[in-house]
Order: sequence, then structure tokens, then C-alpha cells
Amino acid sequence: MAILARHRLLLLATASLLACEKKSPPPPPVPLAVDGGYSPLSIRSPARMHALKQEIAMAFAEVPYPGDERIVDGDNPYDLEMAELTRALRGRHWKQLSPRELRHHDLAFLSREALQFYLPAYLIGSLYDYGDTPYADILHSTVFALALAEGDTAREHILRQHEVEMFSVFSPEQKRAIRSFLEYVRDEMPDEFYRGDVPKRALTQYWGRDW
Repeated sequence: MAILARHRLLLLATASLLACEKKSPPPPPVPLAVDGGYSPLSIRSPARMHALKQEIAMAFAEVPYPGDERIVDGDNPYDLEMAELTRALRGRHWKQLSPRELRHHDLAFLSREALQFYLPAYLIGSLYDYGDTPYADILHSTVFALALAEGDTAREHILRQHEVEMFSVFSPEQKRAIRSFLEYVRDEMPDEFYRGDVPKRALTQYWGRDW
């Protein structure tokens, strides 16, 4: 009798679990300003692109807003580019950013906290074709920003150390999402870079590890 009772409980628990799984809706599409009216750069694998967007959105979902005073890396009030970047991003979520804002605001000026918060906008924004517009190089600037500096000079060593320190802000889940982005660019957009050299280099240098 005890065996039958345990068997019935197991069946009930399994049925309950299956029912819950059936009721769980798929993750909603990412509501991103850059989505509207633009076609994907690659149409070879729309399912992979959709999965990548969801992976990025979920990996960065809990990142807090850096605060109005921590948007840029530095507080020089006379630096016009930093001041403009602060004004443009102050109080705004990354999902609200348009191609114009992504294009005109360089990742290099962001603080570590702001880089962690705003990078998903650049990653997802890089997946779209903006045609012959000033925003067309979002992909290139983003991928180059994820590759470490090359060279053996003292200045390049210092720059690499700074870049690694900036990248350390990302959690393992976020690093895996960035790795997925670079793998997608390497595989699905081979014509955007010569033989995919820059995304390959970024993966080899840092992001391709088993985080």
C-alpha cells in the first residue's frame, strides 16, 4: 500500500509540474526602441536572433540604473562629449534608446556601472540594418569595443588592463550573453568583418571562455 501511495503522489506531482509548464508563457519579445521599422542585418537564422535577444534581455534584466552621477567615467564638467552623454542618458532605461542615441554616444565614455546597464542596447541595436544612415556602424563600434587592444607598447598594456577591469563588471551570465552575441556576429554576419576577424579576436582574447 505504501508503494502504491508513493506512486500516486509521484504521478500527481508530475502532472502538477507539467500543468505549470504548460501554463508558463514564453518570454515576451524585447520592447526596444531600435526594433521599430528596421530589418535584421541577417535573415538567415531569425530564430537564433530572437533567442539571442531574449538571452541578452534576461541576462541584463536585474542590472540597476547606475545613477545620474555615474553615467560617464569621470566628472570633468568641461568635457563636452561626456556632458552630452550624461544629458542624453540621465534617467533613461536602455530599452528606450534609439539608433541615433546609440550611434552618437560612444561606449568608451561610460562608467563601469553604466556600461553594464546600457550595453544590451548596443548589443541588440547591432543586429539591425539601418541602411545608408549615420547609424549604420553601431555593429562595428560595438564589436570593436568588446575586443582588447593589441600591441606590446606600455600604453597598449595599460589600455588592455583598463579594458579587462571594465569587463569584470559583468556577471558570468552576462558574459555568456556577450559571447553568444559575438558568436552570432561571427557566424551570421561574415561579410560585416573580414572573415569575422574582429568578433573572432574578441572571443579568443576574452569572451570565448567557459564562464
